[in-house]
Amino acid sequence: MYGYAGKIGFVDLSKGRVSIESTSEQLIKGYIGGHGLLIRLLYDTVPRGADPYGPENALIFAIGPVNGTLVPSSNRFSVGGKSPATGLMVSGNAGGLWGSELKWAGFDALVVTGRATKPCYLLVEDGRISILPAAELWGKDTEQTDVLLKAAHGDPNLRVACIGQGGENRVPLATIIGDKTHSGGRGGTGAVMGSKNLKAVAVRGHQDVKIADPKGLFEETQRLIEILMSEPHYWRYKDKGSPSGTTLYQETGAVTAYNGQYGQFDQFDSVGREVYLNRYSLGTTSCGSCPLPGWRKYVIREGRFAGVWTDGLENSTVQCFGTKVANPNPEIVLVAHQMSNLYGLDEISVGVTIAFAMECFQKGIITTKDTGGLELRWGDGEVILKLIDLIAHDQGFGKILGQGTRKAAERFGHESEKFALQVKGLEISTVDPRGYQAWALQYAVSSRGAHHMRAYSTWEFGETPGGLSEKEAKEANIPDTVRKDRFSVKGKGKAVAIAENARAVVDCLELCKTVARQKLGLYENMAKVLNAVTGRGWTEEELRKVGERKTNLERLFNLREGMKATDDTLPWRVLHEPLEDGPSKGVVVNLEPMLDEYYEARNWDRATGHPRPEKLKELGLDPVDP
Repeated sequence: MYGYAGKIGFVDLSKGRVSIESTSEQLIKGYIGGHGLLIRLLYDTVPRGADPYGPENALIFAIGPVNGTLVPSSNRFSVGGKSPATGLMVSGNAGGLWGSELKWAGFDALVVTGRATKPCYLLVEDGRISILPAAELWGKDTEQTDVLLKAAHGDPNLRVACIGQGGENRVPLATIIGDKTHSGGRGGTGAVMGSKNLKAVAVRGHQDVKIADPKGLFEETQRLIEILMSEPHYWRYKDKGSPSGTTLYQETGAVTAYNGQYGQFDQFDSVGREVYLNRYSLGTTSCGSCPLPGWRKYVIREGRFAGVWTDGLENSTVQCFGTKVANPNPEIVLVAHQMSNLYGLDEISVGVTIAFAMECFQKGIITTKDTGGLELRWGDGEVILKLIDLIAHDQGFGKILGQGTRKAAERFGHESEKFALQVKGLEISTVDPRGYQAWALQYAVSSRGAHHMRAYSTWEFGETPGGLSEKEAKEANIPDTVRKDRFSVKGKGKAVAIAENARAVVDCLELCKTVARQKLGLYENMAKVLNAVTGRGWTEEELRKVGERKTNLERLFNLREGMKATDDTLPWRVLHEPLEDGPSKGVVVNLEPMLDEYYEARNWDRATGHPRPEKLKELGLDPVDP
């Protein structure tokens, strides 16, 4: 079987049983692999109404057919289950080398169910899966766990995906960390892993990936790298890194300062990208098979935090531990980022939840009586670090914040839900929705709650194609204003639906969306590398249908678990409270016209949120009961 390992591992931790099945043709033809494979397995494995912390929930790791090959950025892996934060599907996507190693170890996916009676970890090695004791690892952070497992097996090339204290304590904001620094998921993937008493999945493989057309793949890889290096975002990420995005949002008044009370941060120069480049940068590297060296390493060289190092600083990091909490100290941003990695926490949700609590404190909704004596003053770095520690250990005021903004708002009351920046229970990640209308819509309709990577509408920044090809835009009669006017709404419902389908295929192949954000993410280019690897002759239209099928199946899972059409909405603040400063001053989100257009483009019922029967029949999907 070209491209695929051909096996899926099933682990029942309650029974201590491992079984291995073949990757079926039906799964490959319907979902290609990667995230598509994950959502199909999740839908079929997890029963309706399952407790996210219960043994019946599944934790699924999946990779795509191009993992472990020359294809640019083919290093990702997806991990997911049912979310303890939202009650809906949860999934994450991480880089590094763990995903490719799983392919070399002989598996396309791992499906973990049940709950071990004692802490354990999985060792996946050349077609074998072992359940091993992890008592000595429990209580260790993610870096310690990685080091200890490599030492225990005498293999520095062992690849480890694990949880820290956040996941062990089943905190809904916990994530899974691969290769020490690559975060795999928002919405509580780490908490699901912790609920199973599963500390880590360690992988080592020596198997080759069979390629249908090696010469064609080499030539196609060279062509794609040349295309990538001709695109402006390549050089921006290489030279400046991901925090460049924060600079853009500051310039356009969409940086979500002070929990979204302002569109620009009044002390931005203290935490902008140049600070990290000039003062803390050690240089760049990249994930496996990636030609873009955009993964930058940082170290604090002097002062209180001297010796602290971290890497993978993101745009979202600078916002969530900088602008959103009004923190002007870049070293607090770096330390908070490192703490999140070590504890295994989703730094986006952690930062947004802390910002929400700070505004509640500002407004007198909560006091030191509620916070355990902490004064939640804007920009107080000591408080930020203390709260991260409390959240990870599920202690004190951290018990409340660790549940996320939606549940914290329910507890605090006094209409605090109006400025709780979340959708479906997941916190808004980067751009202030009032600054970019399409980004607002993609937050509202994203299957896992407010997140920017499902549609990743970079075309609204003026990028071409940016997830929206000119051909598809013309066929859908989408006006040029979708790229040229960030405040316009016409055409953006259709454009987001189109972009979601294309980005879904990127996830099925397990490519990096940063690398594939422009031309490498076009169906024609994805089809060429996929066919060179697998020899299956995929057409562009078939890929488009896979993306649409995957998106609709995610919708069906969420509807089955209780989601309503009315959940496709945004926080009161961004719908009713205009920004008072910056280039986005006076703007709110005009959501309803975009939702109408999006639902029509999807052929979903506007009242119920369900895909219409003819759409499901077209995609070969079974309906769920309304």
